[in-house]
Amino acid sequence: MQAMLSVSDVIDRVLQRIAHVFGWLFIALVVVICWDVLTRKLGFQIPGFGSTPIQELEWHLHGALFLFWLGYAYTRDVHVRIDVFTGHKTPRQKAKLEIFGILFFAIPYCLVATYYAFFFAEVSFLQNERSDAPNGLEWRWIIKSCLFLGLLLLDVAVISVMFRKLVMIFGPPDLAARASSPAVSN
Repeated sequence: MQAMLSVSDVIDRVLQRIAHVFGWLFIALVVVICWDVLTRKLGFQIPGFGSTPIQELEWHLHGALFLFWLGYAYTRDVHVRIDVFTGHKTPRQKAKLEIFGILFFAIPYCLVATYYAFFFAEVSFLQNERSDAPNGLEWRWIIKSCLFLGLLLLDVAVISVMFRKLVMIFGPPDLAARASSPAVSN
């Protein structure tokens, strides 16, 4: 049980660091959006770098930001959840329900999605895929690789949460109490 909790702690810290590093994309995204709005209102565009590549860069940055924060959000239990069914349950009952959801929904979904995301990115890289727009961004494989990497991070986050919930249910009281909240440092 101690080993599972230690692995979970390491995963949580790594996911937190990755999320903090990629959180800087938010600033880049704000700058790109402001630039897009200003150039549209002023009617000024950099020759060869008009509105289309800027808009594509916006969704690339937004997608990367989401993907690199997804695993961390899951470990911190801040993902979207419908609490109508779990609001009245005890923490132990919620942990059992979480394990059920992980085993029968999260793991199968993550395995399939990660598997196909890899080939999605690989084909894009091998074809040197670029935007369908004539003046769009090149290297579409970068954002498709972000999908694969983001899903890998979600995979390890699911493992971390499952380890914590198993320790909560089956571990000794001191470890169960520690497992009830992820170990992250500020």
